Amino acid sequence: MQPSDLCYLNNASVGLQSPTVSARLRDWLEAEMAVYPRQRLESAIWDLQATRTRLAGWIGAPEPQVAFGASTSQLMGQVVGSLDLAGRRLLVAPGEWASNIVMLRRLGGEPPRHIELLATDADGRFDMAAIANQIGEDVAAILTPLVTSIEGRRYDVEALGNLPRPSHCPLIVDAAQGLGQTEVDVRRLGCDVLVATTRKWLRGPRGMALLYVSQPAVAMMHPNPAPELAGLRLDRETQRFLDLPQARRFDASDVSIMNQVTLTTAINELQQITLEALREHLTTLTERIYELARERGFRPLLQQPESGIATIHLPDAAPLQIHQKLDAAGIVAKVCDTAAEPLNVRLPTTGALVRISPHWHNTKDDIDRAMAALR
Repeated sequence: MQPSDLCYLNNASVGLQSPTVSARLRDWLEAEMAVYPRQRLESAIWDLQATRTRLAGWIGAPEPQVAFGASTSQLMGQVVGSLDLAGRRLLVAPGEWASNIVMLRRLGGEPPRHIELLATDADGRFDMAAIANQIGEDVAAILTPLVTSIEGRRYDVEALGNLPRPSHCPLIVDAAQGLGQTEVDVRRLGCDVLVATTRKWLRGPRGMALLYVSQPAVAMMHPNPAPELAGLRLDRETQRFLDLPQARRFDASDVSIMNQVTLTTAINELQQITLEALREHLTTLTERIYELARERGFRPLLQQPESGIATIHLPDAAPLQIHQKLDAAGIVAKVCDTAAEPLNVRLPTTGALVRISPHWHNTKDDIDRAMAALR
């Protein structure tokens, strides 16, 4: 099978970069090669601030409150390692990603007293009245994804952010599955910290992620114990390295110019498409997945799609069998492992879970082809 015959439907794992983005990357590399061994002036003076400005505007954040790192996990680890979690409760959404749970247990100094699930109703949505009763002075932090990775559930983070919480208790949002497919505005979300990768729905580069930290949240964090990860500057008078101000204390020491070129092009392309048009397109495709799944006796995990992720349960199938069927048909989709969301008790424990996550380049024919492969 030729690469052109593949049907790519796994954008929730890694967004498929468009030909426009790939061409921009190629042009940049060719320009660099043309002047080798010298460096082009444009490369030498590339301003990370320009990239920071674009992404800060994209999420409604002040520029000084945005930092860059290599991945959401790396940035989440820096945040968790900077908080005082000892002896306090942590409120965590059922759909929180596994690596975030591991970091809460390993990087919070003394183990927190208790990791407690945020209350949900019978449909899996946040129960705000019950959550309001959960939040007390002994809560160290509240963590939730904006969109869950397996179900594709879009949590009502705005309502969660509006609930009163102690001044020492940040609301930390993992927007890895939200940024690029749904509006992300830290002011509307009411969050103190937000992390997101650029490689999924933005269809940007791998190895780049962003972090937003509000001013109050920065004030409650102690200096990062791993200085090689923190944004540092050399004070000329004292000849000592100091943390950069605000969120930039979390900046990676080196951010790839190639990643910045790719990301800027991807953002430009998405702005031309518009989020509204992309959401409408994704809704059409995911509703088609749900429709065909029910016709074939499969069960979508949600009553209706809430994002560009559509995951269906095949109760009588083995995961390896489904993976082989998709591979033989040239379909790139995700056969999920429920261990990725270890606190989500709503996920089936038998059969196979198939996550189909289309993007702008996909069509209804792609969906029909993928669903036909699951028969």
